[in-house]
Amino acid sequence: MRITRRQAVSALAAPTLCSATRAFGQTALPEIEKGPFDGSLEGLKAYRIPEWFQDAKFGIWAHWGPQSAAEDGDWYARNMYIEGSPQYKSHLERFGHPSRVGHKDICRMWSADKFDPDHLVSLYKKAGAKYFMSMGVHHDGFDLWNSKFQPRWNAVATGPKKDIVGMWKQAAQRQGLKFAVSEHLAPGYNWFAVSHGSDKDGPLAGVPYDGVDPEYGDLYHELPPGYKISLTGMGGSMTDAPDS
Repeated sequence: MRITRRQAVSALAAPTLCSATRAFGQTALPEIEKGPFDGSLEGLKAYRIPEWFQDAKFGIWAHWGPQSAAEDGDWYARNMYIEGSPQYKSHLERFGHPSRVGHKDICRMWSADKFDPDHLVSLYKKAGAKYFMSMGVHHDGFDLWNSKFQPRWNAVATGPKKDIVGMWKQAAQRQGLKFAVSEHLAPGYNWFAVSHGSDKDGPLAGVPYDGVDPEYGDLYHELPPGYKISLTGMGGSMTDAPDS
C-alpha cells in the first residue's frame, strides 16, 4: 500500500496532537498568537529583510540543550537509540541500556549549574557578533523555556530549572545585541522514532527502548500503528499493517 506525502503527514500528525491534548487535559491545543505572516505565498513575498540584519554581517547561534549533559554530540538523543553507534556504546557503558535509561533521564541530569550567559554573550560581542540566537527546542522535544506547550519537558520544569532562552535574551539585550530564537521540532517525529525500537542482537535483543513507555509519550511521541522505524537519515514509513 502506497500513500501520498499528504496522507503520511496527516497520519503522523494525528497521534502527536492527541498526545499533546492529553498532556494539557484539553480538547484543543493552546492558541498560538498570530504573527506577521498569514501562511500565504503573497504574505511571504511581502516580507522585507530588516536593514539591521543586512548590515550585521555576523551573528552567533548556540545549539545548547540537554544533550550537553552527556557531552557526546548534538544528536545524542537520537543516536543513543541506534544500536552499534558510538553514542549508543558510550551510553551503554556510562548510563545503562536505553530500555531503562534514556533521553528522559539525560534531560533530568542536565543541571546547567555553571551557565553564565552574560559572560558568554560578552565574548560573542567581543568577537564581533551583532546578534545572538538561542535554540528554543531541538528535534528532541525538550523546550528551553517555561513552555506551556510542553509543560513537563522544559528547562524550567525539568533539569536546570531555569528559563534558558529568557536568560540568553536578557544577556543579549544587556550587550546591545539583537536576539532571536530557533525552532527545530518539525522533523522531531521521524528523528525520534528510533526511541521506539529495540536491540537486534545481544542479551536484551527485542526489549523495547524507553520511548515506547506511554508515560513518556509527551516527550518521545506516540507512533501510529504500522509505522516502520528507519535507522538511515531521519525517515520512517507507513504500511497497511502494524509491526509484528
